[in-house]
Amino acid sequence: MPIVNTKSKPKTKKLAAVISRAKKSKPSKTHVSPWAGPCDSGESGGITQSLLCQFLVCRERFRLRVVEGLKSADTFNHRLEYGQMWHLCEEALAKSAVWKTGEGPWSSSLRKYCREICMKYPTQQEQVQHWYNVCKTQFPLYVKYWAKHPDVKARSPLLQEEIFHSPYLLPSGRTVYLRGKFDSVDLIGKGKSAGIYLQENKSKGDINEQQLKRQLQFDIQTMMYLVALWKQYCPTGKGRSTFGAPIAGIRYNVIRRPLSGGKGSIVQRKGNGKTTKPETNEEFYKRLGKVIEEDPSLFFMRWKVEILPSDIDRFKREFLNPVLEQLCDWWEFINTGDPWRESDLHTYRVPGDPPDAYGIHWRMPYGVYSPLLDGGPTELDEYLTSGSTLGLQQTTDLFPELK
Repeated sequence: MPIVNTKSKPKTKKLAAVISRAKKSKPSKTHVSPWAGPCDSGESGGITQSLLCQFLVCRERFRLRVVEGLKSADTFNHRLEYGQMWHLCEEALAKSAVWKTGEGPWSSSLRKYCREICMKYPTQQEQVQHWYNVCKTQFPLYVKYWAKHPDVKARSPLLQEEIFHSPYLLPSGRTVYLRGKFDSVDLIGKGKSAGIYLQENKSKGDINEQQLKRQLQFDIQTMMYLVALWKQYCPTGKGRSTFGAPIAGIRYNVIRRPLSGGKGSIVQRKGNGKTTKPETNEEFYKRLGKVIEEDPSLFFMRWKVEILPSDIDRFKREFLNPVLEQLCDWWEFINTGDPWRESDLHTYRVPGDPPDAYGIHWRMPYGVYSPLLDGGPTELDEYLTSGSTLGLQQTTDLFPELK
């Protein structure tokens, strides 16, 4: 017997009517935006680099996040969580100031965190356990690899996992609060050669060394964090910082996440059921450790990049100031009038809106491609960095595909 009642004709709804009702639907008047805006000094205000990235990519999606408070439901993401596991190990290692490969404070911190996320994601505990074992295998080899490096021996940690909430004055006179967390700020070297370096720890599945080094002087997170560091600890913008040495640049610490494709990725052996037995978890992670140990430079990379005051000024002039001014203008517009009109959301201009409202808000369509959004290079990078026109040619024809 069919499960559909064929005797009664189902009621249909016209698409236009559904859309019309959806447009007229309004959220509760008690709705309160989770964000207090870029110029608010409280815990709900200010701007992080991750939120600023969302504003750059799509203002409507940004509005849904900061005004309506909508986000995807939490689920275990091994890329993000592995980075967090590594951060906690780094933090515990720096606090203990003991560089040894065996179990220590870092392993206790890792174990505690993974227990917490197992509770948070009970249906994904097997994945959590797997990446816990990968991190537990890789981190001691990382410690061993860098233990005798000059930067480690001459390193004096100054700030560790330090949260900042730094006021930043814009050319318009408005003050925006830059927010974030320094992974580590260290004094490296001695005497006249000593310098203050911001360390950023990143775990990546794919690493392009030359591209990363080239991009660091205009990387949004790196440069925003250096702007905040200069603001707080070198208020004059030049010379020695309050730490007693100049802010010299960034130490970019990159860890290749194992089992992410390419060289060094292995799979657990299943055995054939006759002559070979399946590989146990213990055997698999032990073999993974040997793969990492055979070629540690593939998995552990670190670069010191000098950042001059002129680099900071250029970043502020060419990106940070104009974008933050736009963010402030956008936020003021969003909070003007009734944002929940029945005719439509007022963020999109409709008859009656003031002329200056046009174009301040938009939604990013599909099909837009830029290698910049994927962290990739463009053909104009070298010109932007050094002014070199090598490999470029002048053109007067912008529409060759239309001929």
